Amino acid sequence: MRRWLLAGLACIIASGTGVARSAAPEPAALDPIAYEVSPEVSAGQLTGLVVRMSLKGDADGLTNLRMPDRWSGAEELYRAIHDVTATGARLKKVSASEYQLAAAPGAPITLSYRVRQDFRGELTAGEGPPFRPVVRPDRFTALGWATFAEVAGPAGRPVTFHWGPVPAGWAVASDLDHAGGVQDTGDLLDSVLVGGSDLHMVTTEAAGGRIRIAMHGDWKFSPRQMADLIDRIAVSAADFWGEKGQDFFVAVTPMASPPGQGTAQYGVGLGDAFSLWSTTEVDEPALRHIVTHEHEHVWFPTRVGGVRTGRDEPLDYWLSEGFTDFYTLRILLRSGLWTPEEFVADYNRILRDYANSPVIGAPNAVVAQGFWEDPAIADLPYQRGLLLAALWDQRLRQHTHGARDLDDVVRAMRDRAAAQARDGSAVENLQVAYAAFGGELGTDMTDLVDNGRPLLLPEDLFGDCARIVTTETRAFDRGFDSARTNAAGGVVQGVDEAGPAYAAGLRNGMRIIGRLSPPVDNDPRVELMYQVVDKGGAGQLIRYRPQSARRILLQEIVLTQGMSPERMAACARSMSGG
Repeated sequence: MRRWLLAGLACIIASGTGVARSAAPEPAALDPIAYEVSPEVSAGQLTGLVVRMSLKGDADGLTNLRMPDRWSGAEELYRAIHDVTATGARLKKVSASEYQLAAAPGAPITLSYRVRQDFRGELTAGEGPPFRPVVRPDRFTALGWATFAEVAGPAGRPVTFHWGPVPAGWAVASDLDHAGGVQDTGDLLDSVLVGGSDLHMVTTEAAGGRIRIAMHGDWKFSPRQMADLIDRIAVSAADFWGEKGQDFFVAVTPMASPPGQGTAQYGVGLGDAFSLWSTTEVDEPALRHIVTHEHEHVWFPTRVGGVRTGRDEPLDYWLSEGFTDFYTLRILLRSGLWTPEEFVADYNRILRDYANSPVIGAPNAVVAQGFWEDPAIADLPYQRGLLLAALWDQRLRQHTHGARDLDDVVRAMRDRAAAQARDGSAVENLQVAYAAFGGELGTDMTDLVDNGRPLLLPEDLFGDCARIVTTETRAFDRGFDSARTNAAGGVVQGVDEAGPAYAAGLRNGMRIIGRLSPPVDNDPRVELMYQVVDKGGAGQLIRYRPQSARRILLQEIVLTQGMSPERMAACARSMSGG
């Protein structure tokens, strides 16, 4: 859903919110479809995943199948599907992603196909979202959305899942292993499957739920460290929501990084699972935001009411993603995983990104239209929703003289959603719950969400613990196209001849071999320094202020200086909503 950034830490977050885990009731007239997945190894190397479906033919004699196609910015996923065969039915290929089975009504049918990697070599950061199946000689990672064929027909079709034969010395794991976790097609698709000869597994208990960590490769942190991180997040989140923890699965898959390109992470929340792809240079603290964000997707948006589906889904991302980011910051501070200084640093990163956004005032309808095509538009609902949550939290606290805040609202949204028989109403639940506590959103939904008027946080948002400082400055301008440069393996692309990088001597065709400046992006005040080599092999240092002529209002949180340890601890509680 999101893209990585050139040189420096990028938390790239996605959410599989298109299918609610609370799908429609199981149709009594339909028999379950049994899915089986087996790693296929030849001469000691994995050649693909064999998927078998056992089903009964539709009553009219024709059963239509949809292979994986498009999901979260990844397209033509069917290119990874090969060797489709059927027994008990005549198989017809209708299009690149559609098949038809002709058989006697109710006849038993077995469909089989192989899933193979459809790109060459290692998964590499900067080459688009990593949601395609990764099938290497010794391991695999595959999302359900990119692996399983669907039978066309009523939503909520019942399914079962089990692993087929597993090669000796291999381990396999999935959130589909959770007891009672697979009921329908929605559960099946919203999953991740991993396996390999180098798969490292750790299981831990947290807040009454079982957490399993599955990691491929060598990292700067161990599976136990990742398990401990998830443990602390899960305990803090369960305490906040007043709920028992649930079974949760985390899959960690390595990505290669082009030379000099820094680090990158992608993550996708899958209901009762989280799949993370990352370059292996990162340490555990660098992953805390993305892991916490995806864990919070257990509640946002489905369990607070859900979002719209189809083309209209991005209209609600300001809530499903922005509120998730707001509570990511709070949970990290509440749990002690972050100090107030770290909380402020990450908050300020988001404020910088928002202030520098070239689409900061885009209406929500524009977000829905351009979310999958324009990275700047894809960022906006995350930023806008977080700022809205902060603004509405303060407004409710002031209105109720500290008796209520947004925490009360989202828990009431959860309770209201649990009593509803329909999905897609998180926004409505927010409005109802906020008003029930005496709050007033006024024209904010029209003005700040629909019309996209830029937001500024009030100076006293954090009371006497910190103040919001607003400064007029020049907008950040890297001066070249980082996305194209990443895709070209660090060979500089798209240098703007009127920009600051060109003035400093950067030219198209140079190769970036290292970044010497601090890992801070979107701050026009921080000098960028790149070590490059030109086409002739000569090296040089390029350094410049990444500033454009456009003026912006940049907001920053500044902690109050000289606080005692006791006062700092009290501020940590109040800044996290405690």
